[in-house]
Amino acid sequence: MATGRDVAERAGTSTAVVSYVFNNGPRNVSPATRERVLRAAAELNYRPNALARALSAGKTLSVGLIVPDIANPYFGEVSRALETAATAAGRLLLIADSAGSEEQELQQLSSFIERRVDGIVLVSVSDDPQLGFVAEAGIPIVALHPLDLDQPASSLTIDYDHAAEEATQHLVGHGYRTIGLLNGPTDSAGSRQHAAGFTRAILRSPGVEASVRRSETSRGDAARVSLDWLASDDRPRAIYVATDEQAFGVLYAAAELGLRVPDDLAVVGFDGTAHSRYAVPSLSTVQQPIPELATRAIEVLIAAADAHVHETLPHRFVARRSCGRHGEVADGDAA
Repeated sequence: MATGRDVAERAGTSTAVVSYVFNNGPRNVSPATRERVLRAAAELNYRPNALARALSAGKTLSVGLIVPDIANPYFGEVSRALETAATAAGRLLLIADSAGSEEQELQQLSSFIERRVDGIVLVSVSDDPQLGFVAEAGIPIVALHPLDLDQPASSLTIDYDHAAEEATQHLVGHGYRTIGLLNGPTDSAGSRQHAAGFTRAILRSPGVEASVRRSETSRGDAARVSLDWLASDDRPRAIYVATDEQAFGVLYAAAELGLRVPDDLAVVGFDGTAHSRYAVPSLSTVQQPIPELATRAIEVLIAAADAHVHETLPHRFVARRSCGRHGEVADGDAA
């Protein structure tokens, strides 16, 4: 494998000049000399060490991503979108799965600090994650969910509160008089906002009764909770679910109990994963702008401004068959 010294010898110059050419400085190189160096590099099939160049500039050109469960389709789609955005920006994305553990999340944050990543994108398992030590290390961090403004980090999110209210109100509009909320764990990111939006919609709807259950953010645990809930005498006519992954568990439970969706039970999810279109029946959901969130997250980390960024991106409510037969139908879905 050719080295910078090999290129310098063939071009008749110094290794320092070769470095100036491939690093665009810090000293100027005449056009003729630059041409000789580039020609020599091409003849020798020389490839400069990207990591060495990055470290010399105090960068590793890498971004860390931490998600609670990479097997969850939403986090898989987020990871893919971030990979695309990071690659376009000349960055390498490193992915860590916290497995729903706050302790493991903290360990992964520490590992990313040790590896000197240039920034971290976080989907936390906690509503109030510990991020002070990341800020002290000088590494910018962006959370892809609601974050208290006193946190030493940026946040990019949709308006969970308003989205939950909109989805619940859609169920009210179908005429359902008993509506449930299947939320995530009490201290999970976004759970407060889901509850607030749901409650506001119920309070604005006289005669509508509400009930609330919680499950882990997995279809398995959601199915377990829903099997008990839907078999009870007070099962709701409709359920707003905090994630698509949990909504798939609700659909499973309904099928196991012989309940028809939406004739016996209406269901609305949250996240808008590609899988939601192909559920049986197709799942109504709040769609997050995943590509836009990913692109903006990489932009914020690269800018690494002193002031933290807190931005709310637009969401979209996608009405499909699971919420009722008389709702609007999403673009591209069968009527």
